Amino acid sequence: MSQTTKKLESFFWFYLILNPILDIVSGLYIQFVTKGDVYSSASIAPITPSLVVRMVVLLVMVGYIFLIRDWKSVKIAIPMGVAWLLSVASEFITFDGVSIFIDIQYFSRFAYNVAVFFVYCRLMERSGLPREQVIEKIHQFIMASLFLLTVVIVVPYIFGAGHYTYADRFGYRGFRGFYYSGNDITGALMILFPIGSCYFLSIPARDMNRKRMALLALPLAMTLLSMLMIGTKTAFLAIGVSIFGIVVYALVQLAHKDPEAFKRVICVAILFVLLFAVISGLSMLVSGTSIGDTLEGTLRGFGDAKGESAETLLFSGRLKKLMPSWNDYTGGGPLTWLFGVGRGSQVETIEMDLCETLIYYGIFGFIAMLWLFFKEGVAFVGRFFRQFSILGLGAFLSLGLCVGYLTIAGHVLFTVTSGFYFAVTLAYARFITGGDLQKR
Repeated sequence: MSQTTKKLESFFWFYLILNPILDIVSGLYIQFVTKGDVYSSASIAPITPSLVVRMVVLLVMVGYIFLIRDWKSVKIAIPMGVAWLLSVASEFITFDGVSIFIDIQYFSRFAYNVAVFFVYCRLMERSGLPREQVIEKIHQFIMASLFLLTVVIVVPYIFGAGHYTYADRFGYRGFRGFYYSGNDITGALMILFPIGSCYFLSIPARDMNRKRMALLALPLAMTLLSMLMIGTKTAFLAIGVSIFGIVVYALVQLAHKDPEAFKRVICVAILFVLLFAVISGLSMLVSGTSIGDTLEGTLRGFGDAKGESAETLLFSGRLKKLMPSWNDYTGGGPLTWLFGVGRGSQVETIEMDLCETLIYYGIFGFIAMLWLFFKEGVAFVGRFFRQFSILGLGAFLSLGLCVGYLTIAGHVLFTVTSGFYFAVTLAYARFITGGDLQKR
């Protein structure tokens, strides 16, 4: 292995913990530097220093893939690039123009997540460490990431600084700290929490003491607290699904006379209650509000929305953005059906990944761009059910939540925050269940 390759692989391990820091920097930049003015006439997403860093890392990842001669990954990526080029051509022919900057910017986010998957598959395979050590190393990054991501929600809440999650006709409610997008931070926490929780339950009793138990339970309890504070329907649903799966596992273990997992679930629950009380108390002293007040406001907003249609409650207005794009897609004839209308032709971001891929990139793009994720997901599920493990359960819950999220709540595949964690989780799921991307 060349020195350049070693240095790049060391950087990619470090990059796992750099990601939550980049998201923190991005939110602070938008809040304090741009004062919320992050859009330009040529941009469909905030151009922040952290996004620039990630696009540079994308180029580094592509260079790494070529450096290690990972030709299979290159072959998988080529049809995706062709799909993008054909969507741009379709956009030019159908709409008599191309918004090339928007087209590049949007597809680059997708390409970034694909590159993340390839790179971290290789990184795990080529680490030179025993399998157990690689898995432990990933878990340490996941727990540290959960802590960093949630600190930037919990601490600003105490001082009354940061953003509401909702600001609509039902008022201001929920709290997402300094993060720019409530969807993005919800997606990131939703993906990491089941894996972190199942890792916590997987540690043998002989390797656990009270100090380690408290240190590992802390980021999990903070994640639960943060998701309640964010207060989106998706956050509540993700908490419910994750807790249900984890508690059922703990109860099954308890029925088999192994109370260890149940004890650890109780530990997280107790720490959550303590954090809820302490953070609420500090917040009442400093800013005059409590988490209970925030949660009550969120639930009241949901109550006010009871009169809305089921579609509005489920999709939060995304169907209104979807229909004009869908009409452009279906009205364009065989060319747009096959190759899409291009992202640059559309004013709105739909935030429903499956629909976006079909409309923007057509049937050809839908197959070329999503086949990798579909194949890897189905293969993992098959391996997981053939040989159940607690770590596999964490990946299963995480990826299952992702599938629901990218279908109705958006977006995962076209964002560099939750999309990054989705891609890493898919690589992790492949590794822990014995998948081998190198098979020819």
